[in-house]
Amino acid sequence: MDAAVEIPADLGARAARSLAAGDALDALKVAGPFGGPHALALRGIALAQIGAYAEARAALERAARVFAASGAERARARASAALGEIALAQRELGEARRGLVEAGDALERAGDLTNAAWARLGAARAALLDGHVAEAERALAAAEATVTGDAPAFTRAALALARAELHARLVRASSARRAAGQAAACARASGHPQLIAETERFLRAHDEPVARVLRGGREELARLADVEALAAGAAGRVVVDAIRRRVLDGGAARADLSRRPVLFAMLEALARAHPAAVATADLARAAFGVRAVNESHRRRLRVEVGRLRAALGGVGVVKALGNAYRWELGGGVELVLLAPLEPGDAGAICALLADGAAWSAAAIGAALGKSTRTVQRALADLALAGAVEVTGGGPSRRYARPRAALSIASQMLLLGLALPG
Repeated sequence: MDAAVEIPADLGARAARSLAAGDALDALKVAGPFGGPHALALRGIALAQIGAYAEARAALERAARVFAASGAERARARASAALGEIALAQRELGEARRGLVEAGDALERAGDLTNAAWARLGAARAALLDGHVAEAERALAAAEATVTGDAPAFTRAALALARAELHARLVRASSARRAAGQAAACARASGHPQLIAETERFLRAHDEPVARVLRGGREELARLADVEALAAGAAGRVVVDAIRRRVLDGGAARADLSRRPVLFAMLEALARAHPAAVATADLARAAFGVRAVNESHRRRLRVEVGRLRAALGGVGVVKALGNAYRWELGGGVELVLLAPLEPGDAGAICALLADGAAWSAAAIGAALGKSTRTVQRALADLALAGAVEVTGGGPSRRYARPRAALSIASQMLLLGLALPG
C-alpha cells in the first residue's frame, strides 16, 4: 500500500481502540502501512507505549507540523498532548507540565473534552511528580471539570484514581479510600483489566504499613490512616515527623527542618532518647556523621544546638547537662516519632523519594546531610533491589520511585488519547 495514503477512518478508529486498550502492537500493525499525519500520530503513541520514546517523539512532531500547516487544530492539540505524555514518561517534568496544560486548553477550545481531561490529568501527574502538590490539585480539578456525565468509565476511573493518589500524598486517608472506591467501581464498569488491577492494588496498599511510630519506648507499624490521625494532632502531643522532617505540636506545624539536615539529625537523636539525655559525643556523631569526636566538633555542636533551639520556636527546651543534652517538653506532653519503614540511609532516601519527584544524587545528599558518594552507594543498592528507578546519565542522572510503585495516574502512558475523530 502507498505509504503516503492517509489511514481510513475505520482503521484509524480500530488503531485508536487498540491504543486505549493498551495493545500497542495491534495499533502498529494497523497504522503501519499508512503515511499520513494521523497514521504518524497513531504510530507515535504506539511506539511511546512500548518505550521507544525517541522514535515516538519524531513521529508525533512530524504529525503535529502537518496538522498545524493544514489548520487541523484539534488533531495538532492531540499530538501535542501525546508529546507532553512522552516528556512526562521521560521525567522531563517542566516540559510536560507546560505542554500538557497548553494542549488541554487547545483541546477544550476544539470541543474535544475527553482528551482535554486526559491532557490535564497528565499535567496533574507531572506536577505531582515534580513535588508541586497545589498545582497538581488545580490541574486535576480542571480535568474533572472538563469531564461530562457521559464520559467513558475508563476516563472517570483514571481521574478518580488520580484523586486518590493526590489525597494519599496529602495524608488524607479517608478521602483517598473514598476516591479509590469510586475508581474501582468505574474501572469494573470499563472492563479494562489493567485499570481494574491498578485500583485493586491501590486499595490493598492503602491498608499496608507506610511508616513506623515510636512512642513510650514502643515501636509499631502505622497505616496511612494512623499517620493522618497523628498529623491531625491532639493537645499535649508533639510529633517529630522523620519522613517530612518537621515538628508538629498539637497538630500545628511548628518547625520545618526539611532543608536543615544537621538540625534534624540532632532532633531525631534527642527524640529517640527522650526523656533521657544524649551524650555530647553521641549527639555530635549523629549530627556530623563522624566516628571520633574532637574539640572542634564539640564547639560546632554548641552552635548547632543554639540554632536548633531557635528553629523549634518554643516547642520544649534543649537543655545542656554538663556532657549531655536533653529535650525537655514539660509534664504531660507525649512525644511521638514518625519514622520511615526502613532505617538507615536507604530508608531516608526512600522517604525522600516518596514525594514522587526525580532527584539527583547531589540533591539527595544535600537534603539528607550526606556526601554524594555515600548517597550514590546507597542508591546503587536500592536500584539493584528495584526500589528506585534510574533515568538519564552523567549530570542529568535522576532517581525516583519505580513506575510500578506509582498509581495508574503515573504509569498508564497515553492510553486515553485517540487520534482519529
